[in-house]
Amino acid sequence: MIIIGIDPGTAETGIGIIETEKNSQKILRIHHECVKTSSKDEKAFRLHKIYNDISCLIKKYKAEAMAVESLFFNTNAKSASAVGQAIGAIMVAAGAHKIPVYQFSPLQIKKILTGYGRAEKKQLQSAVKKHLKIVDIPKPTHAADALAVAICLALKD
Repeated sequence: MIIIGIDPGTAETGIGIIETEKNSQKILRIHHECVKTSSKDEKAFRLHKIYNDISCLIKKYKAEAMAVESLFFNTNAKSASAVGQAIGAIMVAAGAHKIPVYQFSPLQIKKILTGYGRAEKKQLQSAVKKHLKIVDIPKPTHAADALAVAICLALKD
């Protein structure tokens, strides 16, 4: 199964694509990147870029499922609203390609990957390296986080 993991954001949306086989612990990293938008652009254009780039990656890699980091409680309403809008664009891309979407909270992601819901960033990054059997932590950070979300779905099934 090809899974596309998403760490949503308006300025940067992390994307991580993995492949896993049913009844197998083998997880293969296929691709990772960040979709970046400029704060100088209109919000509608930024959201369209996120939608369009994710749609292209879904088609290119033939993704079968999507895992998205859900919005966490945020005291900054403006930031939470922007992330929520990015999640909307991401969900529309999944819907347009008829792939199911699974959401994981930051707490769930840490718990599934490290066994501890309050794990530090370094522990999460180490878990991503371990599950992908790679030497270096993927860069940029948002792409590594997106890989973590995709791995959650692979381990959940």
